[in-house]
Amino acid sequence: MASHGGKRVGAGRKTGALTRRTKDIAEQAASTGQTPLEVMLDNMRHFQKGALDAEAVLEGLTVEEFTGRITADTPEAQFKELLAQVKKTAGFRQMAQDAARDAAPYIHPKLASVEHSGKLTISHEDALGELE
Repeated sequence: MASHGGKRVGAGRKTGALTRRTKDIAEQAASTGQTPLEVMLDNMRHFQKGALDAEAVLEGLTVEEFTGRITADTPEAQFKELLAQVKKTAGFRQMAQDAARDAAPYIHPKLASVEHSGKLTISHEDALGELE
């Protein structure tokens, strides 16, 4: 009796093969002008620029200029406004980092792990002897 089911050599879709639907979706995205990767890179650049601009504004301010921008009356409220500006800048940095992390696999593929299958032809003692 012939066996049914189970793993068969050469059966199924080949590894890495795209389905017709996947190809159609990718072609449609590319034909509309922006691919998801381009959007991710655009967002990364936008948030990076926002972070750099905010940092430049904060670095360039003197104490008098900064306190002139603060609308709060009490020192505690002034501190909270300053902290909000710093958090805003850090938030831009984090958003740029997130967009970069999402886009990285498309630009910088991970290196495949390599398994060494050769035989070791030198003993540990011989290797230590060569160091002397």
